[in-house]
Amino acid sequence: MARSSPESRTESADIVGRMAGEYRLRRKLGEGGFGAVYEAEHPVLARRAAVKVLHQAAGRDSEAVLRFVSEAKAANQIRSRHIVDVFSFGQLPDGRHFFVMDLMDGEPLDRCLRRQGRFDVPTALQLLRPIADALDAAHAAGIVHRDLKPQNVFLAREPSGETVPKLLDFGLAKLLGESSVHTLSGTPMGTPLYMSPEQARGEPVDGRSDVYSLGVLCHELLTGQPPIAGDSPVGVLMAQVLQSPPRVSQVCGDLSPELDQPILRMLEKQASNRPATAGAAIGDLQRAAEHAGHVIPPGMPHLPPAPEPSAVDPPDHGLPTADTALAASGRQLRTTSRRRAWALLAAVATLAIGAVALSVHRSRREDRSRSSAPPAPVVAAPAAAAPVTVPPSSPPPPPVDLTVQGAPRGTRLPPDRAMDARAHLKKRQRGAPSPAALPSDLESPF
Repeated sequence: MARSSPESRTESADIVGRMAGEYRLRRKLGEGGFGAVYEAEHPVLARRAAVKVLHQAAGRDSEAVLRFVSEAKAANQIRSRHIVDVFSFGQLPDGRHFFVMDLMDGEPLDRCLRRQGRFDVPTALQLLRPIADALDAAHAAGIVHRDLKPQNVFLAREPSGETVPKLLDFGLAKLLGESSVHTLSGTPMGTPLYMSPEQARGEPVDGRSDVYSLGVLCHELLTGQPPIAGDSPVGVLMAQVLQSPPRVSQVCGDLSPELDQPILRMLEKQASNRPATAGAAIGDLQRAAEHAGHVIPPGMPHLPPAPEPSAVDPPDHGLPTADTALAASGRQLRTTSRRRAWALLAAVATLAIGAVALSVHRSRREDRSRSSAPPAPVVAAPAAAAPVTVPPSSPPPPPVDLTVQGAPRGTRLPPDRAMDARAHLKKRQRGAPSPAALPSDLESPF
């Protein structure tokens, strides 16, 4: 459970006991970066529900509001047993947005996966089939989820003991055909470990992007780890574009190699090479598992209930969204400034990925051109030129000593003699006769 900020604690204290539409807020179940989820009850019908309320700080961010509205709108347009039902939307008196959805008992898939380590093949397929059905229903309604991951799958426990997966958090969902995306243009949004290559590059996506994320989820449920990893978000994004995923039979030796190809097809780098629908992808995987000798029971699995939370891990069994799990894993950004920093980081990652991909493409093209080019003709080296003998230069002229003698200090010459001395000195400087022609009493005019 994430630590709530002082501001969010004040918000919770202010609205607990108040009405959100027709429902009275009873207690906070959990919170994430954008909002908090409360248990609520209809005062007349005694129907329990969950109400997600956008934080006041997020409410001042138009992008966060659009994401919040998009989540409610997308979930309401899809009719599926495996997608949480949103049945009311509105604003509190202070202007904060909220929507009302089903209250469920259970836990997020990522928490169950951490406890289990990995699932056996039949149980994994029992969980994956309804998730694929939910994705196909979303795609049929013209909606791409764009953020499929274990944190966004809630394992609801039915009174019959069945565990029913529910697809949650459509905050990043994109309505197909919309020209606007609620992020910076060309910026990849989502979770790097589960993003398709085209999403990592910030390109337009369709339902096959969710099929890629489903392939990542298949790999993780069967092996206990995602196929692509890295030391940083930028490194993971680049690996999603360039790195080939491992086979599940290589990661876990007890898995049949027959399971490899159906999962690798979901993880194809080129979207057109993936199965057209999520249901078709899981159908291929189930047939491969049955051919390998696994028996896949019909219906939903009966997983053991989650252990009772301790005082260190406050209860969130009624949380019908992945916000608490996201906050617990530290993956959801908690402030608008951090969300913008991540958007900037993602934009830089997109540029880096494009540069690396272009470099790899050019390198491969140069390799192909070098391998296909005819061998260069061998040209004989020209004969060495004969050495040139440089005659030694003439010896430099001997140095000339110049001695200047001056008259004693205070000597004064008559004007006419001084002029004669100066004229004689000028002639001497021009190569005139030697000092012998100079009168003895005029050794120097200075």
